[in-house]
Amino acid sequence: MIRLLILGATGSIGTTALNAIRSGLCPDVSVAGITACSSPSLKTIAEEFSVPYSYLDGGNQEAIKKFIVKTNPDIVLNAISGASGLPATLAVIESGKDLALANKESVVMGGTFMLNLAKKHNVRIIPVDSEHSAIYHLLKGKKARKLIITASGGPFVDRKNLEDVTLEEALHHPTWKMGKKITIDSATLANKGLEVIEASLLFSFPPEKIDVTVHRQSIVHSMIETEEGAVYMLASPPDMTLPILLAIKGENNGLESIVRPLPFSSSLTLTFEGWDRERFPLLEIAYEALRKGGGYRIAYCRADEIAVNAFIAGRINFNDIPRIVRTVMDSPFPEKEPESYEEIIKIDNLAKERAEALC
Repeated sequence: MIRLLILGATGSIGTTALNAIRSGLCPDVSVAGITACSSPSLKTIAEEFSVPYSYLDGGNQEAIKKFIVKTNPDIVLNAISGASGLPATLAVIESGKDLALANKESVVMGGTFMLNLAKKHNVRIIPVDSEHSAIYHLLKGKKARKLIITASGGPFVDRKNLEDVTLEEALHHPTWKMGKKITIDSATLANKGLEVIEASLLFSFPPEKIDVTVHRQSIVHSMIETEEGAVYMLASPPDMTLPILLAIKGENNGLESIVRPLPFSSSLTLTFEGWDRERFPLLEIAYEALRKGGGYRIAYCRADEIAVNAFIAGRINFNDIPRIVRTVMDSPFPEKEPESYEEIIKIDNLAKERAEALC
């Protein structure tokens, strides 16, 4: 029996994981414990699964360490949203537990410091994002010269004027049901920018060897191009259950019929196209942050989060999000890779201060 601790159990990823366990898709996975920042349903969920629970103040590192000791899981799913996921990730790593990671900000901000810490503690980091899960499995046994990350294009892929976008429109994703932050990031393509940075760090690919293509059907989750020029892809219906369970259990480990087969024998359309750099500048800015170095990655991540929260609160317009991130990124940050959590937080606070001044 695999004992799973879920951090961020009431968000979209945590809920999907719990639904998979509840429905019997993985009978050899049990819930060791659950956490959330705040939710009236957390206690109800804990009672259903007969597990301890904890309300956490964001990603409180010491509280998470204590909860890990209390629950003694085999693997931890970090489904916390946003930058507060980083201290949670570090807590899991320092506890020596394998990590199923759905929090891309942990990689973007933590960078080589976080990855080196995982090596030091002999902790496996298994990506949960469908794009990175696809790459993780596609790379096994193959040598790739390029990664190709797919993007749905979000709700505005065909909309020319984005100045008058409402919050309701931005939260209406055409294929995925997610939390507010990631849904808006998908609408601006900032989420794809974060995924490019994450892929570069996780799989050791420079930015010039990572492409993004708009794939409206969200069926192909990522592709790799091999040295021979062939392209391999992982395709499945847009359902996060499969990448979550693959991260928890691994391949060839009793998973059956997690997603429905694709209808190749009847009708299936797959399209791929470029992305509009003028209307969606945040993806290009992410490549810039990746090329410039550690401090700029952190600044990109934090400035975007501050701007998105301001848009949700009604303080700024939709197109102000990339303008704010652009302005913050035009100010100086250290290019050197941070060597400690304290350095990361110092840069993060600086970016936060500059972004909040623009909101």
